[in-house]
Amino acid sequence: MKLNGFLFFFIVSTLIIWPLYKASAQHYFQQNVNYRIEVSLNDSLHELNAYEEIEYVNNSPDTLKSLFFHLWPNAYFNNSTALAKELFEIRGKQKLFDDPTLRGYIDSLDFQIDGKRAEWHLSDKNIDICEIIPAKPVPPNTTIKITTPFHVKIPKGVTSRLGHIGQSYQISQWYPKPAVYDREGWHQMPYLDQGEFYSEFGSFDVSITLPSNYIVGSTGILQNPKEQETLNKISADTSWISNKSGKAVFPPSSEKMKTLRYKEKNIHDFAWFADKRFHVLKGNVNLKSGKVITTMALFTDEQSVLWKNAITYINRAISFFSSVAGDYPYSTFTAVQSALSAGSGMEYPEITVIGIVKDGYALDDVIAHETAHSWFYGALGFNERRYPFLDEGLSSAYEIRYMNNFYPAKKLWEVYFKNYKIAKFFSLDKMPVQWKNELEWLGQACRNLEQPINLPAADFNLANYDLMIYNKAGQAFNYLRAYLGDSLFDSTMKGFYKKEKFSHPGPSDLRTYFESETRRDLSWFFDDLIGTTKRLDYKLIKLHNNQLLVKNKGEMESPFLIAEMKESSIISQKWNNGFGGRKWISIPDSDYSKIEIDPEHVMPELYRLNNYIRSKGIFKTIPPLQARFYFTVEDPDKATIMYFPVVNWTRENGFMAGIALHNGFLLPKRFEYFLMPFYAFNSSFAGYGKLSFNIIPYNSFFRMVTLNLEGTRFGAPGDQNYHKIKTGVDLYLRNDESDDALRQKFFGYYTAASNLQEILDLKKAHLRSYWHLGYSAEKQSMINPFSLLAGLEISQQYLKSSFTFNYRFSYYGINRGMDIRFYTGKMLNNRLINSIYTLSPSGRSGRDEYLFQGTFPNRFDEFPATVWSRQMNLNEGGLISPVNKYLGFSDWLFSLSLTSHLPGKISSLPIKPFFNVLYNDHGLENSYQSPLFYEAGIKAGIWNFFEIYFPFLVSENISSSNGLLKDRIRFIFKLDTIFRIKKMGV
Repeated sequence: MKLNGFLFFFIVSTLIIWPLYKASAQHYFQQNVNYRIEVSLNDSLHELNAYEEIEYVNNSPDTLKSLFFHLWPNAYFNNSTALAKELFEIRGKQKLFDDPTLRGYIDSLDFQIDGKRAEWHLSDKNIDICEIIPAKPVPPNTTIKITTPFHVKIPKGVTSRLGHIGQSYQISQWYPKPAVYDREGWHQMPYLDQGEFYSEFGSFDVSITLPSNYIVGSTGILQNPKEQETLNKISADTSWISNKSGKAVFPPSSEKMKTLRYKEKNIHDFAWFADKRFHVLKGNVNLKSGKVITTMALFTDEQSVLWKNAITYINRAISFFSSVAGDYPYSTFTAVQSALSAGSGMEYPEITVIGIVKDGYALDDVIAHETAHSWFYGALGFNERRYPFLDEGLSSAYEIRYMNNFYPAKKLWEVYFKNYKIAKFFSLDKMPVQWKNELEWLGQACRNLEQPINLPAADFNLANYDLMIYNKAGQAFNYLRAYLGDSLFDSTMKGFYKKEKFSHPGPSDLRTYFESETRRDLSWFFDDLIGTTKRLDYKLIKLHNNQLLVKNKGEMESPFLIAEMKESSIISQKWNNGFGGRKWISIPDSDYSKIEIDPEHVMPELYRLNNYIRSKGIFKTIPPLQARFYFTVEDPDKATIMYFPVVNWTRENGFMAGIALHNGFLLPKRFEYFLMPFYAFNSSFAGYGKLSFNIIPYNSFFRMVTLNLEGTRFGAPGDQNYHKIKTGVDLYLRNDESDDALRQKFFGYYTAASNLQEILDLKKAHLRSYWHLGYSAEKQSMINPFSLLAGLEISQQYLKSSFTFNYRFSYYGINRGMDIRFYTGKMLNNRLINSIYTLSPSGRSGRDEYLFQGTFPNRFDEFPATVWSRQMNLNEGGLISPVNKYLGFSDWLFSLSLTSHLPGKISSLPIKPFFNVLYNDHGLENSYQSPLFYEAGIKAGIWNFFEIYFPFLVSENISSSNGLLKDRIRFIFKLDTIFRIKKMGV
C-alpha cells in the first residue's frame, strides 16, 4: 500500500509539474514578421484603402492553432472600447465616438493564409483584437503567408495617436498587426492612450499613394530618388525663416498622385505623417564608428521659429546617445511637428511626432526624449505595456543626462515663469531646473501615494503613470549611474544593448547583465527601488572626531553619498553601502565646514532636511533656514518660513492687520503649520493657527496619519472674544486598488468652543466640549466625482448622527453636469434645552454656528439686519430660505438638493439653477403644518468662494413666513477656500 501510494503521488506530481517545467525550460525564441503593404490615402474622405501581405515565421517550439491580430483603428469605433472607457475616466462623460468625425475603424478584412480563406472573428471583449484560425495548425519552424485587404476610416486627431486635423495626417497603429507570441504566450492587448505597444520584429516594405503635393515623413528608408530630390529642393529653400509663426492654410490637393516606397528591417512598427504644408530641414550625423545617419525635420509655419534649430537638436541627441549607449541602430531619423493628442511627443521606429511646445528648450527636451526611445523602444523592443518603466524610465534618464549636459546652468524659473523679476520675487531665481523631476515626484511621495515602478501601464493611476515611470524611474536609473560611475554604467549599458539589440529583453535580462558585468549585488535597485515603494531616507545624527553617526530612517538599504563641504563647495564625496539601523562612518580629516548627504540630488531622498550636519556650533543638525515672502516652491534642502501681510475685518474686531506664516503649500512635510495672528484696532489680538504632524507608514493599512491642533480667537458681542480649540487625528486609508482619485479617512476630533448662547445673551462665555467621530470618502475625478461623510457629534446633552452624500452626474463633460446632494440626520439622544444644537433645516447663519465654522465678517447679526447677516454655511438641511427662525430646528430630517450647469455654450456663465426639497419631523406652527418644504431658483458667483442664491419659487409653508424674495436672498462666502490649497491632494 505504501508503494502504491508513492507511485500514485509520483505520477500525479509528474503530470502537474512536467508541463510547468517544460514551459519554464523553453529557450528564448522570437517570431519574425515581414510586411508588404500597399496603401492609398483619400484626403477628401479621410480614408485609407490598403492591401497587406505578411510573412509570419513561427520560430517557437509550439504548434499554433490560432493567431491573434491587433486591429487598433477599431479602438475609435464606439464608446464600449477599452480606449473609449479610458478616455471616459480621464476626459469626461462625453460620448466621443457618437460624433462621426471622431469615429475611426478598420474593415473590409478578408484574411487568407497561404492563399486559402481563414476563419476569423473579433474578440468578444475587445473589437480591436481578432483571432484567426488557420485551416491547418502552424507547426514550429514554419513560414506562412497571411494576406488581407483593409480599409481604415481615419478619426479626427483629437482623441489619441491616430487621426487627422484637416488634411494633416498622423497615421500610426493603422494596419492589421500580429500580436507578440513568446514564452509567456500571446500578448494580445487593446489599444490604450495610457500605455504603449509591443510588437514583433521583422521587415517592412510599404508603398504609400497620395496626392503629389504632400510631404511625407515615415518609418523606413525612402526608395524614390525623385522624391529625395524634391525633399532636398524644399530643404534648400529657407525663405520661410523670415515668416512669423502661424497657422498656414491647406493648399488644394494635387490631382496628380505619387507612390512613395519605404523599406526597413529589424523594426517592429511603422508610422507615417503627411501634410502639404511641411517645411523640410535635412542633416547628417557622423558617428565615431564611421556610421552616417541621415536626419530630417518636418514642420509647418505654426512653430517654425522654434523648429529652425530642430536639426541641431536631432543631430546632437543622436550623437550624444550613441556615445553613451551605443551606435544609433538605424540609418535615418525624422522628427515631425504635427497634431498629437497623447502627450508632448510619441516615438516610432526612425521617426517621432511632436506637438506644440513652449520654446526651444522644451523642443530640444522632447526631441531628446523621443530620440532616446530609438535605443529602448526601438532596438531593444521592451514590452512597453507590461514594463513601461524599462523604456520610459531609461529614455527619461538619458533625456535628463542630455539636458544636464547641454544646459548645466538652466534654472527652474526659466521653465515655469520666463520672467526673471517674477522668479526673483518668488525666490526661484537660483533653483536649478535639474530639481524639476524630483519636486514633482516628491509631491506624490510625501503623501504616500506612490505605486511600484515596475507595474503594468494599465495598473497606474493617472498621476502615477507620469510620476513613477518618467520622473521616479528616470531618477532611479541616474541614481544607479551615479553609484556605478559613468564609465562602468555606460560600458555595461553598451554591452547590454549590443547583446540584446533587435530582441525583446525584460527586467530579469537587464538585471542579470548589470549584476554580472558590474559584479555588484543590485537587489536594492531592482527589488526595492523598482519593485516596491520603500523609501530612501538617511539621517545624519552626530559628528565627533571625524566619525559620523548615520541612521537609516527609511525602508531601503541602498547606497548613499556622503560629501565633505566647505560652505557650498564639495571637497570630496564617497559612496557608502546601504545598511539598516545606525552606523558610524569614518570621515577623512580635512578642512570641511559641514557634511551633507547627496548635495547634488542624485538620490531619490524623501526628506533632505536631515541630510546636514555642521562641524562646529551648538545646533549642528539644524538645517539652513530661509525666509520667503508670500509663496514659493520650497527648497528641499532648507527649512522655509513663508510670510505675507494679511488684513481682515469683523464688526466686533474692526479693521485688523496681521501676518500669515506657513512652511509651504506644495510639498507635504512631517510638520506643517499655518499661523495668522492679527492686531485688531477695536480690541486686542485675534487670529487663527493650525499645526499638523504627518506620519506616513510603509505598507500599512493607513496611508497617512495626521495629528492636528488648531485654535481660533475673534471678537464677540459683550466686549469679549470667542475661542475655539480643536485637536484630533485623521486616519487616511490606503486604497486597495490603483484609484488615486479616491481618498478615504476615519477621523476623531475634540473641540472646545465658547458657548454661543451665552455670547448671544451677552454673558461671559464658557467653553463647551464636543466630540466628532466619523468616516469620509471622496473621489476627486474629473467626471462623476463624489464624496460622502458619515459622522457622530457627541456632547454632554446630545448625540447627533448625520450622513451626507454629494455626487456630480457629468453629462456635460469635465466639471459639468448635475450636482446632487443628499443629507439625512437624526438626534439619537437629546436632553437639550436650546434647540440650536439640533439639526438645521436651512443653511446656518453666523448666529447659528455654535462651532464657529467659516469666516463671517458679521457673525452675530440677526437676519436680515445687514448685508453680511445674509451670509450662511450651506450644511445640514441645505435650504436657502431662512426658515430656522420660524420653523425651528429638527430632531430628524431628510433633504435633497439638485444644482445643474447650464447647457451648451452658455454653460460657462456663472449661473446655475437649483432645487431643494426637505422633509423633517414637524411643520410650521400655523395653517401650513406640512413637514415638506421645497424651493427653486438660481445661484450666481464664483463657485466654492462666493455664491449668491435667489429662491424664486418656494412652497407655501416657506412663503407664509418669507413671502418676499428679498427676504430669502442669501449667500456663502468661503474665505478659507484660499488657504485650502495647502491640503489639496491629501
